[in-house]
Amino acid sequence: MVYQLEDVKGIGSEMAKKLKEAGIKSVEILASSKPDNIVKLKIKGIGKATALRFIKSAESLLKEKSSEVETPKLDAIEKPPKKAKTTKKVKPEKSTNLKELIKKQAECNIGLVGHVDHGMN
Repeated sequence: MVYQLEDVKGIGSEMAKKLKEAGIKSVEILASSKPDNIVKLKIKGIGKATALRFIKSAESLLKEKSSEVETPKLDAIEKPPKKAKTTKKVKPEKSTNLKELIKKQAECNIGLVGHVDHGMN
């Protein structure tokens, strides 16, 4: 059984896409990586603790895979495989534009310096 990055605990489809774009294309590569190397990729949302958690999850997934002994079942051999039904989710165009707009929006922090005893002048 071949595992995808999405099979690792905590990695969703968007995070898997970002990891693949950065060069981590399989669970084996992720499990053999060091947390500092993943942090250096500068992927939004991945710090050292998150990278370490992803690596540990990938390692446990691979250990689980190696401990399993796959034996072919007679039922699976005799019957043709079922076709998977695909359902396509349609998202409204407005929400995707809003998400992109929020990502591009500048941040502005406003602070107030002073003390209550200084008055309102």
